[in-house]
Amino acid sequence: MSTEETDKEIAVLFKALLKEYCNLNRHVAPEDNDDDEVETTLTSVDFDVEKQTINEFLNRSCGCGCNCQKLFTFGELLDARFKFRNMSTAEKNCFILSQLVCFCRHSEFSYSARMITPRKRQKFEYTINSDRPVCKNVFLFYYGETIQRLKRLQKIFFMQGIELPIHGNKGSKPVHACSISDKEAVKSFIINFAAAQGLPDPGRDVRKGNGRLQILLPSVMNYLSIHQIYQASMMDCNAEAIGYRTFVRIWQEELPYIVFNNPRSDLCLQCENFKKQINQVAAILDEGKEDKQVKLYQQALDHINHAKKERMYYRAHAMLANKNHEALPSSQLCKPYKANSVDTMMHYSWDFAQQFHYPFEDQQVGPIYFKTPRRAQLFGICCEGIPKQINYLIDEADFLEKNANTVISLLDHFFEHHAIGETSVYLTADNCVGQNKNNALIQYLMYRVLTGLHNNIELSFLVVGHTKFSPDGYFGLIRHRYRRSQVYTYEQLKQVIEASSPNGHNVCQPYATHNQPEIIYRDWTDWLANYFKIIPNITSYHHFKINHQDRGTVKLKMDVDSQEIKINLINTSGFPYTYAVKSGELPRRLMPKGLSAERQWYLYDQIRMHIPNDTDKEKTCPRPDISKPSKDRPT
Repeated sequence: MSTEETDKEIAVLFKALLKEYCNLNRHVAPEDNDDDEVETTLTSVDFDVEKQTINEFLNRSCGCGCNCQKLFTFGELLDARFKFRNMSTAEKNCFILSQLVCFCRHSEFSYSARMITPRKRQKFEYTINSDRPVCKNVFLFYYGETIQRLKRLQKIFFMQGIELPIHGNKGSKPVHACSISDKEAVKSFIINFAAAQGLPDPGRDVRKGNGRLQILLPSVMNYLSIHQIYQASMMDCNAEAIGYRTFVRIWQEELPYIVFNNPRSDLCLQCENFKKQINQVAAILDEGKEDKQVKLYQQALDHINHAKKERMYYRAHAMLANKNHEALPSSQLCKPYKANSVDTMMHYSWDFAQQFHYPFEDQQVGPIYFKTPRRAQLFGICCEGIPKQINYLIDEADFLEKNANTVISLLDHFFEHHAIGETSVYLTADNCVGQNKNNALIQYLMYRVLTGLHNNIELSFLVVGHTKFSPDGYFGLIRHRYRRSQVYTYEQLKQVIEASSPNGHNVCQPYATHNQPEIIYRDWTDWLANYFKIIPNITSYHHFKINHQDRGTVKLKMDVDSQEIKINLINTSGFPYTYAVKSGELPRRLMPKGLSAERQWYLYDQIRMHIPNDTDKEKTCPRPDISKPSKDRPT
């Protein structure tokens, strides 16, 4: 797949996503709301079943001998039944009663050819229009009504005329209804509970609380947990507690400003600053207040739209990668291929997860919270088009540090052992400068293109504060499984990662297999600096493109819509390697430092006691071979 074809497909997908975003955020005129509601109601009915019912009715006799069904078409019956179905119960009753007034005979006598007798039973002559008399069965089918409702309304018509029927319990208080004292007790409990456990809205925005400042309860709580606390308190008072649904209804009706805080992490600082500034301007008395508000709203909207566009550009590449993966033959999906051998584009994204500690138990004992168990780093590279994520699990003894050399070494290992040999690749990462957004990573990608490992590479960074993407979802699956597991060794932590996804979407790549190191750390930063220039002001750019046609040139863009800038990265001395890269010509190898003596003895003295099995103790916290330092503290 050529670069031009890939760019065209990305442009089409990006425009489609942008159009979808604009349509979702477009204001709908009030006059269109009624049509939308009718359309929603119509489409909610199973059309196939309705179609079959009407066809069967038209193809059989109505039963009166006059074949009344032949007076109607399929479309008329479908439309009439749908319209009647959309009416409320009161509207249906009113309509049928008004029809019965027209259908009933006014005379009190029954006339026949030979005699006139007093009428014992009222007779109704059903019609759809004045010129289309029908039998009762056709009338009922035309409106989709039942014989039971018709008989009940006929009885009401004889007894009280055309007055709408009123339920016998209307206006009376249910036997299980809450008393005023019960409601006041619930309100008092919720208010006191919120005063003890809640916090006022930091944004001080009274609009969310219907004129009152919101009180935010902890996100770990919910209605059910608080209702259980309420039940326990009522039992202590020897009083009867109301049910859960009534408790929630009273809360939502009487105290709508007491809500649960939404769980969030890694919020955008710029968005939060806009919220605070808007609330501050709204609270001051100033003649230019409205102009300031409009300006702040516009700045906040521009920032959000910018983040949305970058997100849609990321999604467009993920969709294209998925399409390309589905188009590949099954023979190319079973094993990694030689680099730059499959003519397609794939999309990969990566990120570091938080540290995982072991030993860990789902029922953790208290003292271990004040200690530092053994740590393991998790680095995930997500294959967006498959979908699958390769999770590099590295123990603290084997971990180098979070820097450019580590990220590049893991990427290099991934491309060699887990990629499908694509010619073009699109990469996504967050905006961490030390790990991802640096000159060493861009130089490494240039090195891959110059040595023929890829034809085209594009690297994009998500907007700061809006960096939630696919790797975080896979990490969430692992964390969810981890919190419900017992982990005492590195191997058990590996099993947790593999079992976190039932369909095998999470794959664990350990640091070493059979005690032989698979992942090789190299000093890429210093080695690449000998052959490539640095990009000035690199942190201001979000998109980097490298292709084999523009040798040594990287194209930079500040955002999706900005103008491209070209920079030549190759030094004046030139890059000496073309297509054959020998092992001796790679950067020098870097070895992990391992655990210090203090750390080894700390694990042995403080952590070993929390592992029940002796075999697991020897794997995670063995007795150190070196003498114990004078100060026993972790490093």
